[in-house]
Amino acid sequence: MYLSIHRKKVRHAAYIVIFPVLIMSVLSLLPGCFRSEPVTGPGGPEVSGDFPGDTGTDPEETGDSGPPVNLVLCPLSGDMVPEGTTDRRPLAIMIENAPAARPQSGLDKADVVYEILAEGAITRFLAIFLHGDTEEAGPVRSARPYYIERMFEYNAMYAYCGGSEAAKNMVRREGVASLDEFGVGRQAYWRIKGRKAPHNLYADTRKLRDVGAKRGYEKTVELPEFQFLAEGKENKEGITSGEVTVHYPRSFSTVRWEYDDKQKLYLRHQGGSEHRDAVTDKQLTGSNIIVQYTNTKVIDNEGRREIDMVGRGRAVLFTGGKAYTGTWAKKSMRAQTYFYGENGEELKLNPGQTWIEVVPARTTVDY
Repeated sequence: MYLSIHRKKVRHAAYIVIFPVLIMSVLSLLPGCFRSEPVTGPGGPEVSGDFPGDTGTDPEETGDSGPPVNLVLCPLSGDMVPEGTTDRRPLAIMIENAPAARPQSGLDKADVVYEILAEGAITRFLAIFLHGDTEEAGPVRSARPYYIERMFEYNAMYAYCGGSEAAKNMVRREGVASLDEFGVGRQAYWRIKGRKAPHNLYADTRKLRDVGAKRGYEKTVELPEFQFLAEGKENKEGITSGEVTVHYPRSFSTVRWEYDDKQKLYLRHQGGSEHRDAVTDKQLTGSNIIVQYTNTKVIDNEGRREIDMVGRGRAVLFTGGKAYTGTWAKKSMRAQTYFYGENGEELKLNPGQTWIEVVPARTTVDY
């Protein structure tokens, strides 16, 4: 499972109390006198008369809202999206999740979001963008090797700001399509004044793509093969579960997902509060939540981690208000991660955004 003005046409009712013949005479002598009164839009200039090309027909009356938009299936979200937005290379962005970085911007536009522990028992996000774009993604933070491994599954361009020595070596050694802020700078990144560094670095996905194209990164790549459920269908052997809580080591990192049956979405809470987007102020949501258990260990005094992303392990998929226990499997660093149910069948997702919570093997997850 890889994995649609009114130009209120002001027509004066002609209150004319004369004989029809006189009316015709006056009209023939005064061509063009009868015009619409000036119309002033909110904050706009005064406009008079009929507009060029105006047929006097309300577009809503004809149902003509412009040329049709061809829709295609997004292979990462299962949504129907405008043609031309899925035949480009994915973009992976490192986004911070320390309390000082909240609320973040742009996570709601990603197709897939990974949440994985970094140093200090603080989680960090890897957001994968294919069909979606945002003018403000961030705060952008540094790279780590295990995020790079997950990025490889999407053959993505990688946006970040610096990194651990192991991550920087991996970028060079593995030929990562790097969009490091230290090399890109103001072409796509900027710092806001309302927050202190390092919690204030942001990026524009379109500008990142422009830089990537200039560097020769933009190309057709093989994408993961997510499997999606048809409408009204479910995976086998699920149990009802309206809520899932992931107990990361620190309370401010604890995540709770609450299923909303009306929206058919999971609502995200973190650190005891609703987790919202800084731009829209809307609560973050997901159609699918996957908990992936991994072998994890701290490898230095800075608290940096080593996380086994290759191999097999336990997993639980939460979708449609049900939980499905099973396993995950990944054959190599650049291979896809597949998720299977207890019956050995590949688990399918509901269309929409997927969040993958990568947790240490002994993490408590309540559902």
